[in-house]
Amino acid sequence: MQIVELTYSQFDDYAKLHPLSNYYQTSKYALFMSSQGFEYDYIGYIDEASKIVAATVVLKKKITGNSYYGYAPRGFLIDYYNLNILTSFIEDIKKHYKKLNFIFIKFDPEIIIGETDKQRKFSISFNGNVRLIDDLKNMKIKKRKELQEFDFVLPKYNAYINLKQYDANRLCRQVRKKIRKTIKYGMRLTIGGNKDVEKLYSFMKDTAIHPLSYYRDFYNTFSKDNSVDLVFVELDMQDYLTYCKNQYEQEFQKNDRWNELITREPTRSNLNHKMNSDKKLQAFKDKVINATNMLRKNKQVTLAGAIIVKHLNRISIMVSGINKEFTKLNPNHFLHYAILERYKNYFSYCDLGGVTGIFDNTSKYFGLNDFKKNWNTTIYEFIGEFDIVCHEYTFRRLIKTSFIEKEFNKHPIESYEAVKTFKKETDKDIDADEESPNYE
Repeated sequence: MQIVELTYSQFDDYAKLHPLSNYYQTSKYALFMSSQGFEYDYIGYIDEASKIVAATVVLKKKITGNSYYGYAPRGFLIDYYNLNILTSFIEDIKKHYKKLNFIFIKFDPEIIIGETDKQRKFSISFNGNVRLIDDLKNMKIKKRKELQEFDFVLPKYNAYINLKQYDANRLCRQVRKKIRKTIKYGMRLTIGGNKDVEKLYSFMKDTAIHPLSYYRDFYNTFSKDNSVDLVFVELDMQDYLTYCKNQYEQEFQKNDRWNELITREPTRSNLNHKMNSDKKLQAFKDKVINATNMLRKNKQVTLAGAIIVKHLNRISIMVSGINKEFTKLNPNHFLHYAILERYKNYFSYCDLGGVTGIFDNTSKYFGLNDFKKNWNTTIYEFIGEFDIVCHEYTFRRLIKTSFIEKEFNKHPIESYEAVKTFKKETDKDIDADEESPNYE
């Protein structure tokens, strides 16, 4: 068997039929990443009959001088259970890229080693795929530790919904109540285009780890074959004003009845009810005034948005954001509800994106985890992040200067500083035998 370079069509034809197919391992994603400073290869592994038995996109980036690293996002498309082919492929791809002066090749397969859901009380149940970790280690592949939550390039834990079994009526009472209110408010799901990416970015610019150009390039690349949708939650201000007026009128009638009651029976309980009604009445009055003022400015207001990737039988929420001015209206609940309702008849699964492996309130991402858990998700734990080391000594130098940690922690400025540090340390005597706490 041997390593060969594939055309983009050869690669895509193989990839779309593979059991581990995902949108990261596509020519579209490779093309998109070329706009982010990466080069890429379409690598195939063929047998004696020239049949492709494995393939991968390898993103490649210069470290310094003539040195590079490679990254196969969401892993190689190969039969990981066939250890003969896997071992041979690892050895050959290592030789291939060592000749090209690559220091290491990172990969993070979309192989599920554990899962959990509400029935399991979010305690991970592991499966037989765990043994693959030892198999890979036996091939002298480095396994990176997740020292912090969301420490990897791509999340180790993802929340999925089986759209064929999804039913909004089975969601918890609190979520159903919020959804019903958002519908009464007058929220609608609409579709945007390229010019609207900036609008979505305005909702997430304070927390986004990438600049606007990143999301615009992503949308433009994937929209060429209709593999992406940009969706928004719009609030019809006339409908919202009508809702607020109805709430005010209903509470006004209740308030009148409490006034009559405390005249006849001025008990502490009745007085408390009257005071609570007064507070509600004032709150609804304020909402009517605010809605009236907003309607004078705009008939519709955008509350939230998301980029949805469509790949084979799966949709993935690549990124989402909400208008912080309207958080109390729960637009994020309507956004996810409307997405699931829109796509459930056409796709089998929805990937809500990453969560962490800490499911209690000790996690600083507890709110994120809790929100995604509330959609009756199954949370899968993937096998993790691995590095095929082509040049051992230089790889250890990179660890010593923290290049790897800073390059893959999604902070570009720190990554640049790590490159400068690596350049300065190149000629110094570094203890290359020292083990790193970041690797098992």
